[in-house]
Amino acid sequence: MLILCGKGLFAQERPSPFIAVESFFKAFHEKDSIAMQNSFLENARLMRSGTQQGKAMVQISNLEQFIRSVAKRKNSPQWKEHLGQPIIQQHLNLATVWVPFRFTLDGELSHCGYNSFTLVWDDMNWKILSLIDTGTKNCDLIQLVEQN
Repeated sequence: MLILCGKGLFAQERPSPFIAVESFFKAFHEKDSIAMQNSFLENARLMRSGTQQGKAMVQISNLEQFIRSVAKRKNSPQWKEHLGQPIIQQHLNLATVWVPFRFTLDGELSHCGYNSFTLVWDDMNWKILSLIDTGTKNCDLIQLVEQN
């Protein structure tokens, strides 16, 4: 019994799931395809939710193709995803991160919305299982208190 209690005392706390989100965007901005791929679980999904011709839709993207296109993009225009204050929920090996964003090209606002990440703890790191976002040009409605 004493061993079990002692074992619990020395168990390390997991890092915040938001660390995985920040790592993904660091790799995204640096065009690092290996680090981007390592941010995701195998068979992860990349999606966008929105409306098309007035009807709700979900667009599913090929993750590998997305990573290739990000890594091979030209240096100009410069892409930057500005993240706001995240809302993080976590229980055991499952977490969600909801975070507003504004996306700029060479400093000019392109679009904005919200990212919703589902993450899973793989015994060593948080990995992205799915990423779905919204994208809109109506950015006046998106409140963004940017992270450091």
